[in-house]
Amino acid sequence: MFINIIDKHISLKPTEVADAEPLFDLLAANRQYLKPWMPWVDGTDTVQAERQFIESMLTKQAHGKVFLATIVVDGEVAGMIDVHNISALNHRGEIGYWLGQAYVGRGVMTKSLERVEEIAFTELDLHKLSLGADVANKPSRAVAERRQYHLDATLPDNILVNAQYKDEAIYSLTVDEWSKRRDD
Repeated sequence: MFINIIDKHISLKPTEVADAEPLFDLLAANRQYLKPWMPWVDGTDTVQAERQFIESMLTKQAHGKVFLATIVVDGEVAGMIDVHNISALNHRGEIGYWLGQAYVGRGVMTKSLERVEEIAFTELDLHKLSLGADVANKPSRAVAERRQYHLDATLPDNILVNAQYKDEAIYSLTVDEWSKRRDD
C-alpha cells in the first residue's frame, strides 16, 4: 500500500517499524485518555514494546491475517487503524483503531474507517467487517454508527480492561450493505 490520501489533512500510510517512536510518543502523551478503553496501553511501556508490536503485526500482514495503517493528520502521526483476525475461509475481519485525543471529534476516524472499508471490501476481498467497543466508549461507538454499521449484540463481561470485565457492543457491516450505500 502506498500513502493513501483521504483529504487535504488526513492520510493513511503503511505502518513501518520506523513508526514505533512517533506512535509510542503519541501513546505516551495520550495514555490516560486511552487507558479506559484499550487493554494494551499499560503493556506498551517502551518504544521497544511498540516496535515489537509493529513487527508482529507486519509478519501477520505478510501472511494475510492483518491489514495495518498509520493515520497521519497534517503530517503528524495521529493514531492507527487495522483489520485483524482476517479469515480467508470466511472472508471476514475485525476493525481496530485508536486516535490521539487532539484528533478526536474532527472526523478523522470516520474518514479513516471509510477508506479502510473500501480497502477491505475491494482489495482484501472480505465479505464482512466487525467492530467491537466497550459499551461505555461513546466516541468509538459513534464512529461505527456514523459508518452505518449495525449493532449485532451487546455481550456482557466480554472484554477485560484494567482488571475489570466490560460489556462489549459488537457491530458489523457486509460488503452488500456497503455497496448499496455507495450506489445510493
